[in-house]
Amino acid sequence: MRQAKLSQEELAERSKHSAPHVLALFKDPDPNPTLELFLDLMQVAGARFHGVALNQPIEVIKRLKEVMARENFSSLSALAKVAEVNRSQLSTMWNQKEPNPMLATFDRLVVALGAEQDFALVRIHDAEVAAALAAGAAEVKTVKRAVKSHLYSVPNVSAEETERAEAEARKAVKAKIDELTAKVTELYKKNLALEKLRDDQAAEIVRLQGSNATLERLRAEDAAEIARLKKENRQLEQRHAADKVENSRIQQQNHELAAEANVAHQRNRELEIRHHQDAAALERLKKEKAKDGESWVWKALAGVAGLAAGVAGTVLYRRHHDDDDQ
Repeated sequence: MRQAKLSQEELAERSKHSAPHVLALFKDPDPNPTLELFLDLMQVAGARFHGVALNQPIEVIKRLKEVMARENFSSLSALAKVAEVNRSQLSTMWNQKEPNPMLATFDRLVVALGAEQDFALVRIHDAEVAAALAAGAAEVKTVKRAVKSHLYSVPNVSAEETERAEAEARKAVKAKIDELTAKVTELYKKNLALEKLRDDQAAEIVRLQGSNATLERLRAEDAAEIARLKKENRQLEQRHAADKVENSRIQQQNHELAAEANVAHQRNRELEIRHHQDAAALERLKKEKAKDGESWVWKALAGVAGLAAGVAGTVLYRRHHDDDDQ
């Protein structure tokens, strides 16, 4: 409105709707007109939604469908859940020939799709189209002036010639207008295509930035995990080195124990040999005793025992004798 230099009253009067109703919308702190009414007021103000060719609800819904596909919403149920809109209401809006939702419902859908940039307000005609219109209008005026100047410059022109000249002039003007219309239409289509492309690319950039932020976060987490693993690896290497030293000590101790075990085994073998020798000698002595009755060993033992008894008797006798002498 500011760019079109329209007041609220002028906008209300030029619209095809009730002026008091339109003015009441400006006073309402939370207005909620229908989308059709809002688009009609935009048309009067010379504005439209970015990427939308006509100020008609069906064109706006068409663009919403394109954005929904771009944002990879799998179903209407998913969009309805995110936008907090009734599923059946959304389905009706999507399939009606002349949809006309409330502006608040449309706003919830735009926010749910993250498409605020897509539905920014712009002039109906951009600078290039406006320039073409101005140039075309000037050219049409030039043609009209040239025809009139030609008619006035030719004296004594008959009525038939005048009518024919005016018809040719109208034909020339119509041709210029058609040419201008075709040019403006083509420029308008190209502009809309560029607007949609820009919005789609902007949305893709936002997605990529989000993905990049996610990747940066994952990279930071990976770096922290790598640092933690390196620290654990250093600790494991230190433990490995300590275990290696301990293993060397245990191996040395095992070698020493093995050497002691070998010595003990050797002594055990020697003792076993001596045991076998003693057992053999004892067995031989037993055999000799069984063969000879009393072997010389037993005789010797008896002699030793008798000698010991004699010595003991002598010791007792002398001790008794010494007691008597005292």
